[in-house]
Amino acid sequence: MTRTQKSLIFFSLAALMYAVLGNYLALPGYLRFLERGGTSAAGNSLDLDVILGAARTILWMYSFNLGAMALYWYTLHRNNRRYLRSGVIVCVAWLAFWSIPSLPRMPAAFYLLTGSVILVAIVMVHVRQASISKPLASFLFSTAVLFFAMATWDVCGLGSTGRILHPDEVILQRSQTLLSAQTTKLMLAMCIAWGCLAASRSNENSGVS
Repeated sequence: MTRTQKSLIFFSLAALMYAVLGNYLALPGYLRFLERGGTSAAGNSLDLDVILGAARTILWMYSFNLGAMALYWYTLHRNNRRYLRSGVIVCVAWLAFWSIPSLPRMPAAFYLLTGSVILVAIVMVHVRQASISKPLASFLFSTAVLFFAMATWDVCGLGSTGRILHPDEVILQRSQTLLSAQTTKLMLAMCIAWGCLAASRSNENSGVS
């Protein structure tokens, strides 16, 4: 294992650990901040407590994705360095999109389209089963695993910043906006994950490497 690979593993473990601990170190303060209408305990909109709280919360919100991405880069560095740059671009693009705090409420057609893509991809994954040996297929499979991990975190009780599994806690308009945006991000992540998994299976059975 190279120094770079060891660093990626260490960073990933630290980030994933904070992803869990942040529920107790960052989330309570963030919820109190929202309840106070965006002010500190002293009633200020910007002071040291607000800055430190924001830093803890932002780090927590990104920690799981960054930890999962570090493992993803570790896998590509170890097995598929040919696609390492592509993997970095994928992660940067997704982080940029994921960082958008609110998105327009999507119409039913959006969920119908993404849901249909997911269903077709699920069928392809089960129908076109094969061992993964080609570099492109391995890259697509690793990308699928990454997005499955991030989507799973978004929907689980610990990683749900919009309280997607706790509707009784969605009492503020700002929380409802987060919930709506998180649902859209979740659907896109699942669509990308299943699509990459299906593409990896198809590539493995094709002549493209």
